[in-house]
Amino acid sequence: MSEQAGQRRAEPVDVVVERWASRTLGAITALTLFVMMCLTFADVAGRYLLRQPVYGAYEVTELLMGVLIFSGLPILCAREGHVAIDVFDSLIPSKLRRPHLAVVNLISAGVLGVLAWRMFAQASELTRNHEVTMTLKIPHGPFAFAFAVLSAAACLACIVIFWAYLFGKRDPIASDTAS
Repeated sequence: MSEQAGQRRAEPVDVVVERWASRTLGAITALTLFVMMCLTFADVAGRYLLRQPVYGAYEVTELLMGVLIFSGLPILCAREGHVAIDVFDSLIPSKLRRPHLAVVNLISAGVLGVLAWRMFAQASELTRNHEVTMTLKIPHGPFAFAFAVLSAAACLACIVIFWAYLFGKRDPIASDTAS
């Protein structure tokens, strides 16, 4: 045993933060998907067996879909799990692979930053106007603010990966390397 009881090697803060964020957001994403599944099942069963659908299920599903997408976005960006079209990847020399991925993450960060900025503006407007859903009167503002924060977190993840590629702290993923 290389470590004695009670003594642990300290992990880097970025590893701890990434693990905590990934587990927390992963749990939120999984729970949201489970709730959506249960709600859809109850709505369909109620509609066809009892002739009584779940009141407001459509609105709740819409809001949960937003939570599902935006809670998964920072995890996706941190793991570089973006949807990619790799038609031209084989044309990129291996020595330019790291700068290429740095630029891709910088562009992604820029787009996500603009998205977060506009979401914050939209959330402020929704809150100021007291916008709510039609049936259940659920306020839109808190959801829009949460989506803006999660977009900003995804932007931050892309910036961190950009810097890691830029300073050689991150290697291209093995399956993504050009042949």
